Amino acid sequence: MKLLSVFILFISSIIARCETFDYVIAGAGTCGLVLANRLSEDPDIRVAVIEPGDDVRNNPNVTDVSAFTVALGTEIDWQYTTTPQLGAGNRSIAYHAGKAIGGTSTINGMTYIRGDKAEFDAWEILGNDGWNWEALYPYFKQVEQFSPPTTAQAAAGATFNVDYHGETGSMKTGYPFRLLNGTFHEMAQQAWDSLGYPFNSDVNSGDVRGFDIWPQTLDRDANIREDAARAYYYSVESRPNLKIIKGTVTRLAWTNSTSREDPYAEGIEYLTPEGQAVQVSAAKEVILSAGSLRSPLILERSGIGNPSFLKAHGIETKVDLPGVGEHLQDQPNTVLLYASKMNVSATVPYATFATAQDMFGNKTSSIAASIDARLPKWAQKVSDANNGVISAQSIEKHLRIQHDLIFNKNVTIGETLTSASTNNLISAFWLLLPFSQGSVHLKSTDAINDPAIDPKYFLVDFDLEVQTALGRISQDLWYTEPVSDVVTGNTFPGDTALPRNATDDQWTTFIQSTSTPNHHPIGTASMMSRELGGVVDPRLKVYGTSNVRVVDASVLPMQVSGHLTATLYAVAERAAEFIKGS
Repeated sequence: MKLLSVFILFISSIIARCETFDYVIAGAGTCGLVLANRLSEDPDIRVAVIEPGDDVRNNPNVTDVSAFTVALGTEIDWQYTTTPQLGAGNRSIAYHAGKAIGGTSTINGMTYIRGDKAEFDAWEILGNDGWNWEALYPYFKQVEQFSPPTTAQAAAGATFNVDYHGETGSMKTGYPFRLLNGTFHEMAQQAWDSLGYPFNSDVNSGDVRGFDIWPQTLDRDANIREDAARAYYYSVESRPNLKIIKGTVTRLAWTNSTSREDPYAEGIEYLTPEGQAVQVSAAKEVILSAGSLRSPLILERSGIGNPSFLKAHGIETKVDLPGVGEHLQDQPNTVLLYASKMNVSATVPYATFATAQDMFGNKTSSIAASIDARLPKWAQKVSDANNGVISAQSIEKHLRIQHDLIFNKNVTIGETLTSASTNNLISAFWLLLPFSQGSVHLKSTDAINDPAIDPKYFLVDFDLEVQTALGRISQDLWYTEPVSDVVTGNTFPGDTALPRNATDDQWTTFIQSTSTPNHHPIGTASMMSRELGGVVDPRLKVYGTSNVRVVDASVLPMQVSGHLTATLYAVAERAAEFIKGS
């Protein structure tokens, strides 16, 4: 029997090695499944997706719209850990990412918020002709199949503007039936309004400032999470020209032909669940959609990256691209908890977005000038902290664009989620546009599942200033009528650790010792000019290659004042059109 099993594996390996597809996609996540769906619409085009995770369509930790966080730490979570974060108490912090058909869309908070218009316009300034809000907006609408609020949901505060939403897309969005009714939304709205944050009737307009009740990626009528697989894969899985292969992509397979100027990938190599190395061929293109924390590792393992790093790991350089794995930007998330007289068992999806003017008031102009003077020093600090791989001059251009967004374009720079569960009141807050930048790299050539994730939280001190200002605003809410009427006390971190009049030092200690990742990593294969450290061009093709693209969050060059899911679906839809037309 054992010999028979070995023989079957051997035959399966031969068959897999003989298979050729037109497109091979690494990763069946948010972007990978959009591409798989769109590219396989042509029955003459064969598409393979290599994915290490399982089918989770019947996993209640995924489908239950009220079960956010329950899947974290389970078998469908990669359960990564960061390197020690000097700016966060020198802690190594748990970092979650989805390991399933559907990727992180199977375990995330289902938030559907796009961002501020000017942030998308900034992509074009970084060398990406044709990438701006106006170009991406049709894809935002194309993605979406929005369910307008029911009468009960409208009574619970849900609002929308029909002009900003799509009605026929693959991704269902809307409000849950569990949306909290009663008076709490009115109390929260009144309290935030008293603090200077007006109600935003549709946060997906391209202007997110203010207090809002945000829609989610869910099938309202079925009362189920709408992850990427449910939106883009399950309905087409019977296509004979579309195949998901269970395995973990390790590297690109290069052709030995010298007929092309740039290296040409003839396929990819992956490990089967049994640990067997297998190659699958691509007649047209190889597309990496493994996410910000994995796509850079596949590139490095394939010889694309910083030559000195590759040499240190015994990898021959195919393409000199120092930006691979660099420019990692994530947001640190900090939580406050209060006890309440209420007992809540419904969903409370409230968000408040703040600008620098909201946070710093009449000091904003002087702070802007001070930061402008400090940008060269910050750029040098970021460059030095990342071993000088990207020059300080290149990083400074990135930071100056961000400075312009914050202080001239007046985009939002802080977000606070206001929620409630049982008798707990919750504020989760994070700066949206960190100046700090980190990296993700291979630890070794055989550690594709164990990336060295180093976000370098609070490397730049202004990030801590913003987080502190945002924390004070979040704290203010619970002392503002009418919300304050239902608050009975601070339960985390408690009044001793963080009193109402806490000093900057107390806030610093609290934030650095408790903050966790916001799990919005971007930038590690940035779409921007090669001179600035970019990895892919405006059509998402890896510089210096003939037929390799990256389509996932790693290509986003700057953070957005939203949640990544909405943007990633739109980017993937546009990328599919690029690929079809190439």
